[in-house]
Amino acid sequence: MSKTKPNVTIKLDKVRHVRLDLNAMASYEEVTGKSMFKGVDLENMGAIELRALLWSCLVHEDGKLTLKQVGGFITTENMNEVAASITKAFSSAMPDSEGKQEPPLPENPPAG
Repeated sequence: MSKTKPNVTIKLDKVRHVRLDLNAMASYEEVTGKSMFKGVDLENMGAIELRALLWSCLVHEDGKLTLKQVGGFITTENMNEVAASITKAFSSAMPDSEGKQEPPLPENPPAG
């Protein structure tokens, strides 16, 4: 089993934690109808997609967040920071460049 990837901290309305896990990917796909596995291009992403992607990466810690609330967190002043945080979360969610995987856990771990 692999280690949980760290969240990316970002200051929005308060300090929040961006996490791009499979649930976030599925939430993004449900809202936008676009596949995360076909690539996400933040540079050419529209406002609806950026809002949906940030929302999907934040609901893990606040399930009551709405798309409209999250849209209010993004301004022209912090849009680059938001995109950078999502990019960092995406990078940390992917396997390393060498394709290394965690060694498997022993089937019968030693008693401790």
